[in-house]
Amino acid sequence: MYKKILLILTIFIWICSCVEPYDLNVKSNLRLLTVEATLTDSSEEQVVSITESVSLSRNVASIPVLKATVELEVNGTTKIPFTEQGLGKYALPKNFQAKAGNTYKLLFTKADGTKYESGIDKMFSVPEIIKVHDKFVFNGIEKNFGYEHANYIYLDTKDPADEKNSYVWSWKLWERQNICFTCEGGRYFDTPRPAGCKIERGYEGVTYDYYCDGNCWELFFSKELNVFTDIYTNGNLIANRLIAKIPFYNSSGALIEIKQQSVSPSAYQYLKLLAEQVQNNGSLVDTPPAALIGNIHNINNPNEIVAGFFMVTSERYVKYWIDRKDPIAQKLTPTGLREHSIREEPMGDIPGRPPLTPCILSPTRTPFKPKGWID
Repeated sequence: MYKKILLILTIFIWICSCVEPYDLNVKSNLRLLTVEATLTDSSEEQVVSITESVSLSRNVASIPVLKATVELEVNGTTKIPFTEQGLGKYALPKNFQAKAGNTYKLLFTKADGTKYESGIDKMFSVPEIIKVHDKFVFNGIEKNFGYEHANYIYLDTKDPADEKNSYVWSWKLWERQNICFTCEGGRYFDTPRPAGCKIERGYEGVTYDYYCDGNCWELFFSKELNVFTDIYTNGNLIANRLIAKIPFYNSSGALIEIKQQSVSPSAYQYLKLLAEQVQNNGSLVDTPPAALIGNIHNINNPNEIVAGFFMVTSERYVKYWIDRKDPIAQKLTPTGLREHSIREEPMGDIPGRPPLTPCILSPTRTPFKPKGWID
């Protein structure tokens, strides 16, 4: 049971960070220390998250670990302190940038004096992405007893010959969004404040979609772990690596950003095991799930299980425009960004109805035009 909970929590740590309670079909009362700690060579601020995942019956909540002392050990000698930001977040100095060839270790002490440390992780350099291309595939994605047309996105990169390399690929996608609010059981109103969907008598079972007042883009992120080791391709070209299958959402085109990361052999083994368990097809011949034990441990109590994995990674990015000329030429109908066709509120005698609605900035939506977007 404990291993099952650990696996579920590890999956949630990797896919998303949750501060709200989320429902799991696991009955238990456990507290599990969870650490999100991936440092990169980017110029962005480097932050780690330390929380306790508390399981109470069917609910799991993430509680921040506060007032911890957190340090980064570089090459076994220099120690760099983190600064607490609140909500279990701890940040390195803004001028810090990890470097290929260096080794790193995470150390932290909770307010009650309990000490933890990670294994040593080495940063490996990562090559540039040489080329990105796509191929339109008719019925390329199986979904809900049917299929969706899709653009398959591929890349080429040249693997260095002088060291063993392991890779992780992920992506972010921008799609033009025309609908900014969908109201069920009522309509959208600007006033009284706060603006939003208002439940109304007589509109039970009715759904209306409202167009955006200005530019808006929906953001999608990769959900599968795409890992690879060069054990059989050392020093050669990694060609036509499948990175993403993007549904034919819009005929206006889309922008995808691909991230290529290098990881250490130990991080690769951890992520490979995680990928196998997350993306397991559930058949009878599958290997039974193994316990996903990370590289962070309690110094004085080796029996305590800590969820998460400390790793350092070098990153390279490239953006690619998906023009969708092939499905347009074939006169195919895009699926759209909603699970239903657009349902507009009927025009009436009241001025300003139906209203246009704002594109509200969020982790999955932005009113700001992404660099590289083609109108």
